[in-house]
Amino acid sequence: MIPEEVIDQIRNETNIADVVGQFVSLKKSGSNLFGICPFHNENTASFSVNEQKQIFHCFSCGRGGNVFKFMMELENLSYPEAVMRVADMQGIEIPDQYKHSNKAKSNINPVEKKLIDMHELATELYSHILMNTEVGQPALDYLHERGLTDDTIKFYRLGFAPKEQILNKFLENKKVQYDDMRKSGLFIETDDGKLRDRFFDRIMFPIKNEFGNLIGFSGRVMDKNASTAKYLNSPETDIFNKRKVLFNLSDAKTTIQKQKNVILFEGFMDVISAYQSGVTNGIASMGTSLTTEQIATIKRLTPSVSVCYDGDAPGQNAINRALSLLGNTDLSLGVIQMPEGIDPDEYRKQYGEEKFASYMHSAYESPLSFKMRYFKLNRNLDNETDQISYINDVLQEVAKISDPLERDIYVNQLSDQFNLNKLDLTNRMNTYIQKNNVNKSIQKSRDEPQQGHPVIQPIDNVRSHSKVELAELYLFNRILMSREMWQHLMSKDGFSFVDDDFQLLYTLAQGYMATHDEYKSAEFQDFIKEEKLQNMLINIEMLPLSDSPNKEEVDDYVNIIMNEAPIDVQLKNKQAELNDAKKLGDVDKQTELAMEIIKLQRQKQLNDRS
Repeated sequence: MIPEEVIDQIRNETNIADVVGQFVSLKKSGSNLFGICPFHNENTASFSVNEQKQIFHCFSCGRGGNVFKFMMELENLSYPEAVMRVADMQGIEIPDQYKHSNKAKSNINPVEKKLIDMHELATELYSHILMNTEVGQPALDYLHERGLTDDTIKFYRLGFAPKEQILNKFLENKKVQYDDMRKSGLFIETDDGKLRDRFFDRIMFPIKNEFGNLIGFSGRVMDKNASTAKYLNSPETDIFNKRKVLFNLSDAKTTIQKQKNVILFEGFMDVISAYQSGVTNGIASMGTSLTTEQIATIKRLTPSVSVCYDGDAPGQNAINRALSLLGNTDLSLGVIQMPEGIDPDEYRKQYGEEKFASYMHSAYESPLSFKMRYFKLNRNLDNETDQISYINDVLQEVAKISDPLERDIYVNQLSDQFNLNKLDLTNRMNTYIQKNNVNKSIQKSRDEPQQGHPVIQPIDNVRSHSKVELAELYLFNRILMSREMWQHLMSKDGFSFVDDDFQLLYTLAQGYMATHDEYKSAEFQDFIKEEKLQNMLINIEMLPLSDSPNKEEVDDYVNIIMNEAPIDVQLKNKQAELNDAKKLGDVDKQTELAMEIIKLQRQKQLNDRS
């Protein structure tokens, strides 16, 4: 076990915002930082970090805790592993004996771990074949001809799967079980139950998840004229879902968050070319259009996206689709437009890495500038019909811009280009603006609960709270906020919380306060241990109350709890009796108790109204 003083040191020397900020793009709002929750898909930033209390909380999914709990939830780690992970991320030196004692432990799902380990072994095999064998030499020559250095090849752990069926035997020699191999996606099972290598005669691109674990492959043929698909991806498995995966994300994440921008490329080779040129914030989707899951991941990490696809017609169509999908978010968008007919990888080979890196920073254009060029494709602007269609398409896009000055600039451009009356163009644009506003209003009414700042629903997002329940919540917040208020409550003889969980939390707090001069929320989280109580504490801490509690406020909450709580206690007892009567099948007793419960509930409602 890691000593408490070592854990305290790591916690005290760590700002939770620095750790969370490596996985979530955070923005200041009031006293907290907000971002897109990493634990579930959402459009509204309901994930909150409080630097003063060193805790996080998602108002939508309910997860919360200190920095160690964040890493446990995010990377599926045990508590000791999370402590070590935070220390490593913050550059805090830990005595070797604690590193060794926790190194071998893992809280990863055993099935997932086996699959990840299997992909690690396959990557080692394919990489060895590429770099060290005659069989792999043609593939290595091909990569060298594409301009990749050995350092880049090794960094991305590229490999080669030969024509021969070798992976099955290799894994068998490593004592990998048949049933595990069947689940890996690395093989195709024949009718007689034999396993045949899925990948052969292909250059292998290992695919990692956000945390750097190997989860799949994409195999590329070298022959452009081959009848098979250019790329072959791993099938869906327990660890690989191509809708969620973004190539190179684990390696690009640090740069993305530092630069607050990601470059979205179309292919793996484009990403790798960019990396070799010093552009390290590039990612790519898995050969398909962007998915909602991938967009959610991007939104969580950065506020800005630059789309850099091929300069040919399919690439331009893909850019337009990507902008349409990303345009439904609040991301800041841009386009890095490649010269006609050239993809980023080809640009690097033709002009060199230094010019490539420079181009990535200088060829930026706004989404609307791209759209204005894109709408011209396959149109004859000397033709009146095409002209009108083009102008309407552009005006619809201009109408989506919120800045009136920017809208005016584009309307002026259209007016000058086609020698049209600016007022006529403005009126047409305004009709589109009105239509957009109506659509937004309709959408807002549909999404009302999810829009705007999150509504804090303490403890339970569903059930309503009685006056006593709210009093217990607010009282606990007040006594944790101030040592003076804590002492004031402790001076009240015979006080206790009605709710058993609150009373247990209060008892634990007494033990903590007795041994600590100062209350620290993140520290008390670890003191509690039990997850249910930890979640209760987070909800209590995140209540939107003032930072200046007073004795009168505390006394009011105590009076409510002491004077009105008996009804709650009676209701709890009667409900327990009713449950017992149901088990015994005593119908008369059930009827009697149901009437008594109704009577108590009516009395409680009267008390709550008063």
